[in-house]
Amino acid sequence: MPTSILFSGHMIDMPDRPSPRFPPKLAFPAGRRIHAAIASFLHGDPSEPVLGFASGARGGDILFHEECRAQRIDTVIILPFSPEEFIRSSVELAESDPGDWRRRFRKLWDETPETRREIMDLPHNDRAYGLCNERLITRARAYGPVHLIALWDGQKGDGHGGTANMVAQADSNGTPDVISPRSLEPHP
Repeated sequence: MPTSILFSGHMIDMPDRPSPRFPPKLAFPAGRRIHAAIASFLHGDPSEPVLGFASGARGGDILFHEECRAQRIDTVIILPFSPEEFIRSSVELAESDPGDWRRRFRKLWDETPETRREIMDLPHNDRAYGLCNERLITRARAYGPVHLIALWDGQKGDGHGGTANMVAQADSNGTPDVISPRSLEPHP
């Protein structure tokens, strides 16, 4: 039976974020934890058709797509508006782009078949992100039972359409895998 892995996660913090939530230094450990969550869900059975669903923001989304593809799982990318506008609002971190998020997004987008890319052409506002979450949930449910992986601090988000919104809306198959950025901090 086809199964969906739906992902939502925090973006890497901007340098001026007042209270850190997902600092850049946690990107590598987050990728490892996302990889483990995907692998544990698969139970080593490569014969089951699994498809991953996420948007494409810097941090969690990009890490999810990369880790799915490393495990030979195709993914669907849904954007609320054009890739260029999305890069400006949700991918670019700074002019120097630590983490190379712009290049990584472009590579994922360009390597994704058109049938697995969707641009919603919404106006650029906070509501667009919530509508994008709804579309991701709808597409994931249409493919098969949904398993949710969330890179989430457990707090209410900065605006409509964030990770807290997705976790509240997504009926997942079983208990969602929630990865707290705080749990990724190195222990002294």
